Amino acid sequence: MGLFDQPDRRPVRVAVTSDGRRVQLPVEQPEVPVLSLIRSILVGIESLVLLITGARREHGGTRKDDRS
Repeated sequence: MGLFDQPDRRPVRVAVTSDGRRVQLPVEQPEVPVLSLIRSILVGIESLVLLITGARREHGGTRKDDRS
């Protein structure tokens, strides 16, 4: 239950009934598994490091010059 001095900030969906009324339906926020959250953070860190160092990744590996 929300307090009277603070608005309720829960996410809602707006549905239109058959008679044209609009009804707000609360949306349950899915819980994010910890492993998925850690993977997302690691991918972001890896992308940031590659951006800073100027390295590029192609086809799952770092780019190399194959000049002989």
